[in-house]
Amino acid sequence: MPATTEPPRHQLPAAGRWHRVDADDGVRLRVFAWPHHRPRARLLLLQGCADFLEKWARPMAELHALGLAILAFDWRGQGESTRLVPGDLGHVDDVGQYCADLRAVASAAPALLPGNRPWFALGHSMGRLVLMLALARRALPLPLAGAILTAPFVGFALALRRPILALAHLHVAQGRRYRPALGQRSWGPHRLAPSRMRRLTFDPDLFHDDGRWIARCPELAVGGVSWGWLAALDRAHRELPTARLDALSVPVLALLAGRERLVANAAARRVLARIPGAEVALLAEARHEILRERPEVRAEALSRIQSFLARTAG
Repeated sequence: MPATTEPPRHQLPAAGRWHRVDADDGVRLRVFAWPHHRPRARLLLLQGCADFLEKWARPMAELHALGLAILAFDWRGQGESTRLVPGDLGHVDDVGQYCADLRAVASAAPALLPGNRPWFALGHSMGRLVLMLALARRALPLPLAGAILTAPFVGFALALRRPILALAHLHVAQGRRYRPALGQRSWGPHRLAPSRMRRLTFDPDLFHDDGRWIARCPELAVGGVSWGWLAALDRAHRELPTARLDALSVPVLALLAGRERLVANAAARRVLARIPGAEVALLAEARHEILRERPEVRAEALSRIQSFLARTAG
């Protein structure tokens, strides 16, 4: 742990409590609840693809410092929640399975973080996609005072996304949904390569924290994704144009990364424009992992989140 007064990066707080929550289909989810002695609000944190709770130690500490009690969990197939396939391949058959995870944790949330403070949700990347689908489907059993979206995953930014996604659906149709997608491999040194950092963050220390955690706890690793995962995410993206986002009454703050290379900002803006009153801010010098960026980027993001909470938390 650093010797400075900065929030911790290499441990989760001892004040937090660990839980297990079962989804409807029996998948067991690892959940972390971090109370606050004087909370202004409670936050349900939805991480992104291949993330795990420990990776969010710094962002959780900085959000907690804003007065937020935090409830976070590992999606199925990630971290120490139930893995769906052998090895460290990221896979789901359908994004509805992630929605089932969210529904299970949201149902348990009032008991895990009791109190009378309002609930907010923060969805990062893939977590944002699941959150928006759950809200549009009226399938979130937790009243929200607001939603915060960072680097929202509404479409792929890859230049070859259309042929790759078409290939994913073909592989699924031919019974190869559990095989690694094109170029996808198990966790290894390539996951810490400079080329990958250029897609995620400008902060090399926070980027390499992934490797530090996994060196200590290899079971946290998630490598590449399957053809089935790609096809499932593509189906979910295709649902968004017809989703009833115009009927949402939840205040929304969306933070987009100006140096984004993973998700499609243009597609995100089109979807967010359909949400009444959604506030959209572009952080010009941020890459994809906005809350794991350089200090000045994190400070801007946290300032915007704090202002949003002040307007909506009451």
